[in-house]
Amino acid sequence: MRPARAAAVSLVLVATAPAAGAETAFGGDRPAGCEFAPDTVWPALRELPPDVREIEADHVRREGDQVRAEGDVQLYADRQRLDAEVLDYDRARGLARTEGAVRLFDGDLLLQGEDGRFQLDEDTGELSRIDYMVRSVPARGQAGAGTQLDPDRHRFEQAQYTTCPVNRDSWRLDAARLDLDQESGRGVARHAVLRVRNIPVAYTPYIDFPLDDRRKSGFLLPSFGTGGRTGADLSLPWYWNIAPNYDATFTPRIMADRGIKLGTEFRYLQPAHEGQVDFRYLPDDRETGEDRQFVAWEHRTRIAPGLRLDIDAAEVSDGEYFRDFGSADRYSGSVRDLRRRADLTWSQPRYRLRTRVEDYQIVDTELADRREPYQRLPQITLEAGEYAGQWAGGGVTWDLDAELVRFARQERASDRPTGLRFDLDPELAWRFDTGGIFVEPRAGVRYTAYELDRRGEPGPESIRRTVPHAAVDSGLIFERDLADGERLQTLEPRLFYGYVPYRDQGDIPVFDTGEREFSFDNLFSLQRFTGADRVGDTHQLTAALTSRILDTTTGQERARLSVGEIRYFRDRRVRRSPSAPALEDRHSDLAVEGRLRIGDAWDGRGSVLYNREHEDTSLAALGVSWSPDERRRINFGYRQRADRLEQTDVSVLWPAGDRVDLVGRWNYSLRSERDLELLAGLQYRSCCYGLRVVARRSLDSDQRYDNSIHFQITLDGLARFDGGVDSLLSEGIAGYDAHPDR
Repeated sequence: MRPARAAAVSLVLVATAPAAGAETAFGGDRPAGCEFAPDTVWPALRELPPDVREIEADHVRREGDQVRAEGDVQLYADRQRLDAEVLDYDRARGLARTEGAVRLFDGDLLLQGEDGRFQLDEDTGELSRIDYMVRSVPARGQAGAGTQLDPDRHRFEQAQYTTCPVNRDSWRLDAARLDLDQESGRGVARHAVLRVRNIPVAYTPYIDFPLDDRRKSGFLLPSFGTGGRTGADLSLPWYWNIAPNYDATFTPRIMADRGIKLGTEFRYLQPAHEGQVDFRYLPDDRETGEDRQFVAWEHRTRIAPGLRLDIDAAEVSDGEYFRDFGSADRYSGSVRDLRRRADLTWSQPRYRLRTRVEDYQIVDTELADRREPYQRLPQITLEAGEYAGQWAGGGVTWDLDAELVRFARQERASDRPTGLRFDLDPELAWRFDTGGIFVEPRAGVRYTAYELDRRGEPGPESIRRTVPHAAVDSGLIFERDLADGERLQTLEPRLFYGYVPYRDQGDIPVFDTGEREFSFDNLFSLQRFTGADRVGDTHQLTAALTSRILDTTTGQERARLSVGEIRYFRDRRVRRSPSAPALEDRHSDLAVEGRLRIGDAWDGRGSVLYNREHEDTSLAALGVSWSPDERRRINFGYRQRADRLEQTDVSVLWPAGDRVDLVGRWNYSLRSERDLELLAGLQYRSCCYGLRVVARRSLDSDQRYDNSIHFQITLDGLARFDGGVDSLLSEGIAGYDAHPDR
């Protein structure tokens, strides 16, 4: 008969905190047919007070301190359940025994075994011939015997561990001893053999692995690959969890053609500051015979509310360092200089004041003297602005940009002018905006003063320049519902008028000024230069038209087409170089850009700059992608810029079965008729492991090809052996997500 019930029985069961979930290979859901344990049913667990135990069985008998339950025994504690055929409990000794098969559900942990013995007062217990499962990882295994050391720690003898589904042991870890510590979130296996398809492939006397995402000192996953500049390349990082707010990673990098390079990364975090120090050192490079090193420091400090100090500095031993090791040491081989800067910034709602000190190290030794950047010792900038209120139905705002900077040069480039520059640019604007029409006139005056050390160059040492400027921006927005009622089309004409008078600036040296690249957005800007050394003169009128198609339900933009052009009423005489001829074209390039989305899979973007007077295309860019799901993606890109470049870029991610994906990229120069980069590889994902192999051929800054092979092996919940595949594919294939579940 049933039920017999005993309440307030002092019985404490095996307890293990649930483990945090671990990602599957490459993220995302497990492949089809990979249900972890489809025949295991997890019962609902009861929430009970800590001192309450409930026993249900076909028969329950109590004699003094002895309790015996028989026949379909179920013992409940807080979020725990023990199933057995026979349960004997000695209340005086706090000892419980089970006979025959026993199942313990404890949160996300399931233990199945025989001949259970639990010392309840001490939160310990023993089982033999165990099958266990951790649902939240998920992971499972077997053991000859198991011991509960305390509520959070279990030890298994002659144990197995895997994250593969039941009856599908693609890999497993066989260990003489296995410890699972829920308190620290780590598992430790001793004298362990890694088996793949039941074939032993590796042995280790000690390995620890995560049960959740908490940090812990120990070896991280090695990375390996091959490269034309390094040969076979293996990195073995060791992580040191110094404190909750400090850690360090030490990485020996073994390169067959170079030697052993030692890397150190130290990170720190405090309530008021944080930062990172990186150091790489290669003694006696086998190729060059020299010591090679790189050091970098990033630091952020919050000194007071609104006051912040930022430091970003780096130094390298030689100009070839990043060509040889750049892919692994933060920078690419095309680095020309390393800037070192410190910023002290004070930010308030209406203004931001920044003081900067900036130096640099020339990495590209072939960089011409005239192209080397200046030091800023120091640079002080002020950005301020405020809404001043309403006037004549519109809003009035004022803005102020100011700068004081001292430009200096290093000794090797001491023949160029240096000096002090002060730049002040106040502006007043009024905006009338009803939602369907807007008008915004604005006007300002830019004042710049120089105190120069010409260093032998002719010209005045004190220069003053004052340039007024004015503009009026305006536009209309028309809307109409399309026939289907689910789309809305807009028509948005826009006019922009601007005027900046000519000022002779031939005596002003160029410290930090360059010409902006023309684009559709530049149609509505007065300034065609970056920096303050040149203020471009103009008298212009921009006419532009944009039309959009919007989804009325979601507001998402489904299509957009914009076209615009500037009409110049006079020549533009200010040039970056005084010897350059004036710009005499009466029209800018015709700027066209558009975007089209079809459904959720197709996305296309394009832009064209067309010179009507010369009847040629200054720039053309096209990008089309098709991606109906995360496993299928095709990207096509085309880019052409006058006589400088013409390239195509095709990348593909495509399934070759339920579990195999092919990846590839082909970046090709039509002008030089050569490959710029080739990628080809595959990724395989099973129920509990994944494999990626990618071959790469790329053209470096010396116009030489570098060939490399990269590997990644992931054993879900145990380890990842990475050769830089994630970053390679994420950077090479637009829209590729290496970990879609993060």
